[in-house]
Amino acid sequence: MKKLLSLSVIALFAIGSLAAQQPAGNNHQCAHHCGNCPHHQQAKAAQPAVNADGIAMEIVRAFPTVKSVKKEAKWTSVYDASKKLLGYVVYSKPASDGIKGYNGETPLMIALDKNKKVLSVELLANSETPQYVQRVKAAGFFKSWNGLSPKAACKKKVDAVAGATYTSNGVTKSLQAALKGLK
Repeated sequence: MKKLLSLSVIALFAIGSLAAQQPAGNNHQCAHHCGNCPHHQQAKAAQPAVNADGIAMEIVRAFPTVKSVKKEAKWTSVYDASKKLLGYVVYSKPASDGIKGYNGETPLMIALDKNKKVLSVELLANSETPQYVQRVKAAGFFKSWNGLSPKAACKKKVDAVAGATYTSNGVTKSLQAALKGLK
C-alpha cells in the first residue's frame, strides 16, 4: 500500500510538472488574455510600436504628419514629408533612471514644438498601476506643462493628483530630469 501511495504521489508531481511547462516561443496561450500580466507586458515591451515609416507611435501621436526623424545629442528632431521641421522629442531616459512612481520608473516622451515649447507629455511603457495612471490622465496632469519652455516647465510647481501622489511625483521628477539643461 505504501509503495502504491508513493508511486501515486510521484506520478502526480510528474503530471503537474509537465502541465506547468509552457511551450517555447510565442505559442503560449494565456487563459485570461488580460494583456496586463507580466508575460504580456514583456511581449509588448519587446516589440516597439512603430508606423510604416519605422517611426515610434508616441512620436506619431504627438506629430501626426511626421515622415522622418533625426536623432541629435539632446533631442530627436521631427520632420514632415517636405523635410519641414515640426518640432522635437525628448525622452526622459536615461536622465530619469531611478526616478520611481508607485510601482516603478515613470519614463516619458516630451514633445516640443518648433519654438521648443512643450506640446505634449506622454507616459511610456511602465509598471504603474493602471488605475493610478488613469487618475493622473483624467485630471489633465500631463497637460500641466503645455506651452512652457523647458526651463519654465522644470520650475513649475504642479500639485500631485489625489489618490495617485507617487505616480504624479514620479512623472514630475522624470519630466524635470529630461528637460533640465535644455534651452
